[in-house]
Amino acid sequence: MRVSAVSACLAVALSLVSGTVAAQEPAGYESPFADTLTTRIFPLFAMIRAAPGWDQALRGDSILQKLSADRGSRVPQGECAPSPQCLADAWIWTDADIALVQARLRVVMANQKHAEALVTRQMRPSGRFARYAALSDADLVAAAWAETAAAVNSVIAVYAKGIPPRYPVIDSMIFNIAAPQIVEVLSAHDAATAAQAKADDLFFDPASRYATGLLQMNERIDAGSYRPLLGGENAEATGAVAKTDWRAKPYTALLVFGHGPEDAQSRTGVMGHIRLALAADLFARGLAPFIIVSGGNVHPNRTPFNEAVEMKRLLITQYGIPADRILMEPHARHTTTNLRNCARLLLAAGFPADRAALIVSDHRTIQYIGGDELAQRNLREMGVQPGRLAPGPDRFTLAFSPDPVAFHAEPADPLDP
Repeated sequence: MRVSAVSACLAVALSLVSGTVAAQEPAGYESPFADTLTTRIFPLFAMIRAAPGWDQALRGDSILQKLSADRGSRVPQGECAPSPQCLADAWIWTDADIALVQARLRVVMANQKHAEALVTRQMRPSGRFARYAALSDADLVAAAWAETAAAVNSVIAVYAKGIPPRYPVIDSMIFNIAAPQIVEVLSAHDAATAAQAKADDLFFDPASRYATGLLQMNERIDAGSYRPLLGGENAEATGAVAKTDWRAKPYTALLVFGHGPEDAQSRTGVMGHIRLALAADLFARGLAPFIIVSGGNVHPNRTPFNEAVEMKRLLITQYGIPADRILMEPHARHTTTNLRNCARLLLAAGFPADRAALIVSDHRTIQYIGGDELAQRNLREMGVQPGRLAPGPDRFTLAFSPDPVAFHAEPADPLDP
């Protein structure tokens, strides 16, 4: 390839990894902060820090300053009991802490300029708090804070105290909580986190830093991987989306969900191969111009293989699907988040919102996806229904129309919020 051609390709790639599209945002919103592990899981903190006037208001609040000092004094300077739980408990947001912060945030929200800077320009258009869209501005902030504080507590409970998460087989702490070394590890993390205090810290920064550090120590940084999502491996396909004549095909994309193996040597589960064969056949028959493969590093626990990456590889090498016709959604860990993350990807990448995509799977999984059991699980685990389902052209498919409510962030699921 000539140098000029390389330069042109780089220019295209750079244009795609900047701005709203690369950051996977709803139409009309562009986040004013970096797309990092911490901001993916705790977007409220990033928005507060980015909103004009908020840092000064929070630093000037004597009650919040006292709370910060009180919380800092809870961190043990030496031995404590019962250990090691006491080392982690110092960073937990108590019910009293959460209620106090809610009250102080309402005080700041009483200033209209502050309310507009945070809620009107950030929280509402970002979609990350869509579950609370019907609330007043002050109530939305209060609800988002309570949800985020509870999520910080959950990270600490799971990854410092060894409490089982919702899916313990694949999401648990990687250390043995009963091992004597865990006391030394948590004590070191306490000291290191305290030493990282910065002059411009806000009241939430120490606990946020502590929780993020726990995820890093446990090698649970999935949420920060493959970013920016619509750049990198997806850049070429994202560019093709913008040039597509959507009238030429009945559906916008074929959605294929991964099925991770429990065999550590296998890269794709048995059912995954069946789903790929079905999708490749439908693509060849012209049902949609793109295939979206969805799945993270899930089974077996801590596998190095990513379902979406492996499915894309197989579609190219075994079925001859062009790379610029395949988009990867490499984060979903469950069928619930397959749906939600595909909805986000469809909307952020510019697929037409008034046309349906087509979920492709084995016939029994299609029955599950279209049934009441998964619908109830969506609400229980994510709090939203990420789109509308309708029968597809055969028993291996379901039509799927994404709903913008899918952008609601779920910080209680830190591996894929």
